[in-house]
Amino acid sequence: MATITLEQIDLIMQRANVSYQEAKEALEHCNGDLVEALLYLEKTERIQTHKYKKETTTTDKVTSFIDKLNATTFIMKKKERIYVNVPLSVALIAIILCFHVSIGSIIIALIFGVRIAIVGENELASKINSTIDDLKNH
Repeated sequence: MATITLEQIDLIMQRANVSYQEAKEALEHCNGDLVEALLYLEKTERIQTHKYKKETTTTDKVTSFIDKLNATTFIMKKKERIYVNVPLSVALIAIILCFHVSIGSIIIALIFGVRIAIVGENELASKINSTIDDLKNH
């Protein structure tokens, strides 16, 4: 029988995300062979795979948010005539880069009866519209 070291057990514990006892038993079953012990744990479905799930990074979150902005449309219209119909991301960039002009234009448009709509088939559009509805009701 091969000698099993604490380092081998620690390595199996880290790689397979198993307890000390499970790592030691797997190594004993496989005569100290690390690769065989990992395969044995995998075959017996004792490896806890949740440790290996891809974590959502900040980049993934930002990319997802930008995708939602692009899938949502900012529309300014009066009756049937549409004056502005752009992705929400473009509207936000325009508001940020030309803040005074954009806000002034939006205020003037609202005074003349132009309506603003946020349209999209995602939760971002739903959240924005529900917030607007809440503000109208208060």
